[in-house]
Amino acid sequence: MVVNARWFVSAFVGALCLGGLAACSSANMPPPEPYGIQHVVEKANGSRPKWIDNPGEYQKSHADKRFFVGLVNGDPDMESGRTDAEASASSELAKSIENTVHDLYVKGRTTNQSGGDSDLERAIQSGTLQEARAVATGLSPQVFWWEKYWVQSSPGAPVRYYYNVWVLSSMSKAHFEQTIYQTLNGLQNAVAAPQAKKVVKEMKKLYLKQTGP
Repeated sequence: MVVNARWFVSAFVGALCLGGLAACSSANMPPPEPYGIQHVVEKANGSRPKWIDNPGEYQKSHADKRFFVGLVNGDPDMESGRTDAEASASSELAKSIENTVHDLYVKGRTTNQSGGDSDLERAIQSGTLQEARAVATGLSPQVFWWEKYWVQSSPGAPVRYYYNVWVLSSMSKAHFEQTIYQTLNGLQNAVAAPQAKKVVKEMKKLYLKQTGP
């Protein structure tokens, strides 16, 4: 009787599952938790490239070029993600130009003993930003890498799919140096104060000395 009772219970549970197969299957599936977390379902071919997390190391083995990594997170469309990633790389180029010119400004200001003239500094920074945006062109996308993921923001919310897209864009070292010099030339025309023009002139000298043979 004990054996028969056990068989009856097993058969009864089996019948319930057959009658409600979807419910039994869903009961065995883990819920999409935690909510708001990215669940990657697809990636570009190959493992995550090293240049994404460590572009400096990649740069060391390609001294004849300058590299800039662009990134867009959470784009619902792959193609628009690629376009936005390229724009992000161009922004990184503009930031690099700004940082380089700012370093030259600090050295040029010290050489000219102009002190901490706030008006002069604002003029240099404003002019640099304008010029950097104007000449930050010439980047060439080398390779894209992407991952597709889904996310559910809260219980009962729809599951949505998005892309994270990275691009590695490059510019020749010679072109980059020319871009910096063009920025300095434009900056010299953009500032009006005589002292600012003297500092920019000194910045150009320092840059030529820095990049010369």
